Amino acid sequence: MGNAESGTNSEPEKVNDGANLSVPAYILVILQVVLFFLFGFLAEVTYPQNAAGTVTQGYNMFIGVEIMMFIGFGYLMTFLRKYGVGAVAFTMIITAIGLQWALFTESFFYQWYNTPKGEDWANVSINIYSLLQALYAISSVLISFGACIGKITPAALLVMTIIELACHSLNYTIIGDGVLGLADIGGTYYDHMFGAYFGLAVSYVLGMPKNDPKEGGQVADVFSLVGTLFLWVYWPSFVAGADTADSASQHRAIVHTILALASSTVCAFATSMLLSADKKFRPVDIQNSTLAGGVAIGVIANLTLAPIDAILVGGAAGFVSTFGYNVIQGYLEDNKIVHDTCGVHNLHGLPSLVGAIASVILAAFKYENADQDVYGSDGDQHWWMHLLGIFVVMGFAITTGLTTGFLLKCFCLTDDNKQQFKDSAWWEMSASSHGSSHGGPLNVDKL
Repeated sequence: MGNAESGTNSEPEKVNDGANLSVPAYILVILQVVLFFLFGFLAEVTYPQNAAGTVTQGYNMFIGVEIMMFIGFGYLMTFLRKYGVGAVAFTMIITAIGLQWALFTESFFYQWYNTPKGEDWANVSINIYSLLQALYAISSVLISFGACIGKITPAALLVMTIIELACHSLNYTIIGDGVLGLADIGGTYYDHMFGAYFGLAVSYVLGMPKNDPKEGGQVADVFSLVGTLFLWVYWPSFVAGADTADSASQHRAIVHTILALASSTVCAFATSMLLSADKKFRPVDIQNSTLAGGVAIGVIANLTLAPIDAILVGGAAGFVSTFGYNVIQGYLEDNKIVHDTCGVHNLHGLPSLVGAIASVILAAFKYENADQDVYGSDGDQHWWMHLLGIFVVMGFAITTGLTTGFLLKCFCLTDDNKQQFKDSAWWEMSASSHGSSHGGPLNVDKL
């Protein structure tokens, strides 16, 4: 959660006109009409043959990941006092439109890479496991949203979602899984690393904030902690959901994720107090860095680890994440390098590097043992594949993120009216949940 520049402006604040406010609606209509045709001609519901488990098992994991998307990510970003509605609701629309679009991007790149020349492509197969895979892809967009939240307009956010999901699918199905052969069950590379650096690149192009985000406040921090707790509880579903149901591998992934989360939580609490200026716990650290262990452990969660391995990786991630919030983020923003509203570099970027480095070390020593079921017949090659993967995934994420940011500017989808970090710029804010007595909107920016 960044500390954006603050300042005063004596000029009257401009208000978005109706035409500008209508752009997101037009984009949504166009996207949904396109999806109507895609679902009508190129998709079919199929029973999950040779899937990881039964429909019921898949749905149970789907629910866990879905709760992370809607409630976990949504409420985690409510730390902005005047942007709570946008944080939760824009998370909802990203998930809803992304769930549909990701089904086609994942299938397109998979068939492009795997369909033999001359053979016909199949319709997009829709079942509970393809929907679960779509949720994994959406997580990368929600991570990127965290770097830009409050600064990015709804129209730009929708366009970014469509572009990023295509880039994510290309990175996952062709670059990571197809070419490099990364063993990343929990999305440390594919979701967290890619989403963090894609979002930071977009945020870099958007520039430093034009006004003060006015983050924090007791109520906002409590709501954000609610999101943290939901993410903490359901994180094992995210890591292990796509693994073979009831397998030893899935059991290891669940257990190791819980251990890593517990360790990162303890280390985050301790480091938060030690690094803070007044030696008190900082809400930003507890809301975020306690989850860092789940980010880092994902890539190695299904390996045959000793319990201490998961504890060490989780603890290292918690420390590095807290250090990032206390030291690195301030440096980046004070020097106007990049503004990271939610601190995704600290929660997702840095811990993903911790996990990636751990995967390189473990792959170099474990390919001859029982983990051949994870690494496959070319297990002795995986240490350098994972090392190369760090540079490839980060490079691809930054390149595509910068390109997306420039496209958003070229199409004039960015906000130049200083309507940042305010729900009232995009939402009709009532005096109460029952509406004001006069039926008119309430200017919450004066509260």
